This record gives sequence, C-alpha cells and structure tokens, in this order.
Amino acid sequence: MFGAVVVCAIVVSMVSCEADKINTSSDIRLSFSADTVRYDTIFTAQGSATRKLKIYNTSKNKVKVSSIGLADATAFEMNLDGRKGTSFSDVIINANDSMVAFIQVNINPTDAKTPFFVRDSIRFLTNGNEQFVRLEAYGRNAKRFYSHTLKSDTTITGEIAILVYDTLRVAKDVRLKISDGATIYFRNKAVLLVDGTLDMEGTQAVPVTLRGERSDFMNTNPPLNYDNASNQWGGVRFTSTSSGNSIVFADIRNSSFGVQVDSLETASGALRIENSKIYNSGTNLISSVNADVKIFNSLLYSAGGNILSVTGGSLDVRHCTIANYYNYTWGGRTASNVRISSVTACGTEMPVNALFYNTIIYGNYTDEIVFGVKEGLESQCVCSFNNCLVRENVSGGDERFKSCIINEAPKFIYESWSDEYKKVNPHLYDFHLTETSPAIGKADYSISKDYPNDLDGKYRLDGEQSDIGCYEN
Repeated sequence: MFGAVVVCAIVVSMVSCEADKINTSSDIRLSFSADTVRYDTIFTAQGSATRKLKIYNTSKNKVKVSSIGLADATAFEMNLDGRKGTSFSDVIINANDSMVAFIQVNINPTDAKTPFFVRDSIRFLTNGNEQFVRLEAYGRNAKRFYSHTLKSDTTITGEIAILVYDTLRVAKDVRLKISDGATIYFRNKAVLLVDGTLDMEGTQAVPVTLRGERSDFMNTNPPLNYDNASNQWGGVRFTSTSSGNSIVFADIRNSSFGVQVDSLETASGALRIENSKIYNSGTNLISSVNADVKIFNSLLYSAGGNILSVTGGSLDVRHCTIANYYNYTWGGRTASNVRISSVTACGTEMPVNALFYNTIIYGNYTDEIVFGVKEGLESQCVCSFNNCLVRENVSGGDERFKSCIINEAPKFIYESWSDEYKKVNPHLYDFHLTETSPAIGKADYSISKDYPNDLDGKYRLDGEQSDIGCYEN
C-alpha cells in the first residue's frame, strides 16, 4: 500500500514538473477564438462595445509569449489580465490553459461624412514564432443630442448621422423635417418626442431610418445582431399638442414602444404613415388614443404586443401588410395583431371608427383581431374590413368583413421556408407573396388606383387587378 502511494506521488510530481516547464520550441503555436475581431459602425469619439478574444495554449508545458501588441497602435487598446495598454511582454500562459484579451476601439473625430474603415492587428511573438489576429472597425462621425429641445424649425439631412443619447424633443409649434438619406441612431431608452410637427420625407431609393445605435452581435446561438433585436431604444411619441405629422418612405425599427400617438383629432390629422416599414417593437408597434391616424402602403410587423392598438379616434389603413411572428429568447408575443377599442384602460368611452382596405392581417395567433367595446354600446366601435385577408374567427353574419378572405394563409415567401432555415435565421422575414397566394388579384381595384405602386415601387395596376397587401406579386 505504501509503495502504491509513493508511485502515485512520483507520477503526480512528474506531471506537475512537466506542466511547470516552459516550452521553448520554435514550433509552438497559440490558438485563438477568432482570426478576426470585427466591429460594425462605431461613432467617432464614443468607443464601442468591448470584444473578447481568447488565447489558448494547448501545449502540455507553460508558454512564455515574449510580446503581445498592436501592430500599428491605431485606434484600438487591450486589457490583458487586468492591465490596459497596447503592448505586453513576457506573458505566461499555463499548460492546457487560456487567457482572455478584452479589446476596445476608439475612433478619433473626423470631418468625414461617410463611414470609414479602421484596421489593425494584434501581433503575438512566441519563441520567435509570429502570429496575428486582425482587428477591423467601421467608424462614423455623428452629431449628438443630449436632452435637446428643438425650438425653431429644423431640417435633418443625410449629410451626417444623428446620435440621440436620451431625448430629442420637438417643441410645440415647431416643425422637424427629416429628409431622404437621414439616419438617426438612438442609444438605449432614447426617445423622439414630438410636441410640434414631424415630417419624415424619405424616397423610394433613399428612405429615412430611425434605429438603435448598436450593430454588434449578441452572445446567442445563432449570433443575433443588435440591429435585428427589439428594445434597443425607446420609440417615437406624438404628444397631445402635436398635429399634421407624416412618415413617408421610412424605416423605423428595434424600439421598445414603437410609435405612440397621443394627439387629439384635428383638422390636419394626427399622423399619416405611407410607404414605410415599421417593425421589431418590444411592446406595441403603433398605438393611438383618440387620434386621427392613416396608414397606407406600408409593412408593419414583429411586436411583443399589438401591431396596431387603437383606442378611440379614427384609423384608415389601406394596402398594408400586418404580420406578427415575434419570438425572442427573452419573450414572445403577448397580444393579437390588431386591437380596436372604444374603451380606455380606465373605462372611459371613446368612439372609434376604423377602416381597413386591401390589407393582410396575419400571424401565428388564431384570432388576430380583437375588439374592445362595452356591452350595449357596440355603435361606439365602428369597424369595417374591405377586401382584406385576415386570420380571425368570423361568423357568417359579421357585416364588418366585406369581400374578405378569412383564415386562409397568405402564403408569404417566409411561410414557404423550411423550419430548419427559419431556425438558422430566426428573425429574418419576407412578406412578399408567392405565386399561389389567395391574396393575388383580390384587392379592390378602385382603392388600388390611389396607390399605383407597391412598397417596392412595382406598378400594381396592370390588367385591372391588384393584390391585397403592400406587395404586388
């Protein structure tokens, strides 16, 4: 027994000694978690999210890395074992072990109005053996707003990006125009508040974009880009003093509460949305209370709550596609696509008039439309669906649905993808129609004449037939 213990102790001692030796072979090579560390758009003078690089020693001996450093010492810096710098000497990595380098990029201010590319590399020198890991980042100059209120008429163009840190407010009786090509980035929870008037006027080729600031990837499987995730910024809110707002050829995405309209009905209307894409909201996508809202030729999709939540006022929706398959690791959808109500949360009656023409309302709920009305006051909630494709349990005598296609799948291109492809691309959608869609040729042509081009700009009036939804097949 004693002899066995002695042999065991000798073996352990030998293994320990082997692990304590430093490998001096010129053939030694380190391994890395990535051969390139990439960053997407980094706003100048702001820095970025930190990237992590793991450095592995797969040898049975210790390794002394005589030099770890940035090759060009440009805009990057490292943190290695709690030490910050651009170069490090005689770094020991234990046998069959690893260490982590945290890398950050800071791009200096510049007059450049378009994204520019910054490149560097980390050089590792071990026993005379040289290895490199590439570093790549896109930088962009931006004008910043910190709790800022616009007190005079203002135009934002595409000349330079805008970065909102917390709040950008448009004062009462002030008009903010955002023209084609403009992009406004919002930091976490930042909002656009409109007490006055907002004109978002993009074009088919160059829309206006409102989005979160981050373009890096979450640590998910498959990796999810923050630009495809909800809850990246607050949203757009039109307050009760606002009127005459328009959102035309815009891309608004990845917010927490989407677009909220608190405005009272006015002669000039509260909000008109046309030829736009609004999507990926953590709660409701578009909400209005006692407001006049018009939505034409637009794509609305992906919300944790309702795509449209309308309480009181009026709503006019034409040639839109409203779809919801929202599902993230932090939560799925919790409500129907559309909710039309004449009753507020506190029980106040607010008459509502909602009209839908040539519109698809579809998703993975059995009932995608909900009506909120007090018993005996049904006349306060006037709704009409005309030449629409809807997923809804509709009784045969429900006069609200006229010439509609009920509970037939629209056959989006997205629906034709295999489950395996959807798993690999969980937040990628395509709501164009396949050739066998029941929505083809079933729109009210007299309504389509007011919108001769679809959301892509495709002419929809050939042959005196047009398709339901925002896309023509």
